[in-house]
Amino acid sequence: MPRRSFLSCLLAVLPLSVAALEWKSEALTVSTLPFQTTQDVSFEFKNNTARPVTLIDLQTNCDCLAATADQKIYAPGASGTIKARFTIGDRLGLYERSITVVTDEAASPGRLHVRIVVPEITQLIPRSLTWLLNATAEEKSIELVPSPGLEISFTDAQATNAAFSARLETVVAGKHYRLYLKPRSTADPASAAIRLFGREKSGRPVVVSAYANVE
Repeated sequence: MPRRSFLSCLLAVLPLSVAALEWKSEALTVSTLPFQTTQDVSFEFKNNTARPVTLIDLQTNCDCLAATADQKIYAPGASGTIKARFTIGDRLGLYERSITVVTDEAASPGRLHVRIVVPEITQLIPRSLTWLLNATAEEKSIELVPSPGLEISFTDAQATNAAFSARLETVVAGKHYRLYLKPRSTADPASAAIRLFGREKSGRPVVVSAYANVE
């Protein structure tokens, strides 16, 4: 099945309290593509009553999601669309967000649901390394493998805490790298994020993070 960066599938039809509005779908799942910065979804509906319905307010449960309607008042039999835009930023993984729909027709607001899947552009195996307090401060490694179809050249690794040293090894250029981490001491608790800087073959800059802890 081809990958799509737009609305991908209907999850379920959940009963909304906005009785006048019949929704084509009230719960949607979307998947993004690598380097995508925003993702749009659309919820379509119809006013099935014999009276106009006024849309009073749209509220989202995250600043990363903005929702707008194509108009404010929907005549009897009229169709409408609520569009939502999710700002991806540096997010990875699965995000579940909701839109609260307030109208003059329903005693309580209804709710729309959207699930956004943001795939990783690089797998880090494992993403985090841990050393026990007072254990041997041995060097450990993390494998970096760009997702299928991507070629990313990683050139630098920088720890946010000088308590850890980091060095980067090229296993297969553009395809496989190895990050070596080592605490300078395990006598005290410490933690750090290790920023890995690279560039995809298209020229896009890439920054991913690994983590190290003494605990």
